[in-house]
Amino acid sequence: DIFRIERQGERKRFDNSEFSKIPSNRRLLWHGSRATNLAGILRQGLRIAPPEAPVSGYMFGKGIYLADSSSKSAGYCYSINTGGEALLILCEAAFGAMQTLIEADYNAGTKAKKNGMHSTCGQGKIGPRRWVDAVIVHPSLKGVEMPNPKAKPSETGVENTKLHYNEYICYDVAQVRLRYLLYVKIEKL
Repeated sequence: DIFRIERQGERKRFDNSEFSKIPSNRRLLWHGSRATNLAGILRQGLRIAPPEAPVSGYMFGKGIYLADSSSKSAGYCYSINTGGEALLILCEAAFGAMQTLIEADYNAGTKAKKNGMHSTCGQGKIGPRRWVDAVIVHPSLKGVEMPNPKAKPSETGVENTKLHYNEYICYDVAQVRLRYLLYVKIEKL
């Protein structure tokens, strides 16, 4: 099942933020979280390091973590505790200037801000071959990039990376807008 999300005030905050004025790379990416966090996420939006949420690590500093791979985000849903059922969120993110890293740096957020960057991309071994305009999903997503659904992820060619999948981290909640909620059944391999 797929549900379109329009949180009250979130679009206005997103459109009026400094990030909307920067010629930036906007992308449609995945976020995974435990089902028990969903009510809070829908009510308050994605937050940075909320105290009530379980800590799963801050490999690139405290921020909102997104992925271009649904399976990467699905891992944070802990579907093993829910009979394989999970809720994934597709988010529109305005990244602005983005630093790229190939290994964990717990101070990445601080370093990004110090260097005039707005976000971080942890480059992994596996990622999308190509990106396409998300207008193919919905007209309101025109100009937002998403991984090409017709192309399987492949090796990125990033040398010496310590990460398996790409990770994208935003350090300001105004950079992220919830767009879709997906109810999925995850099967064991």
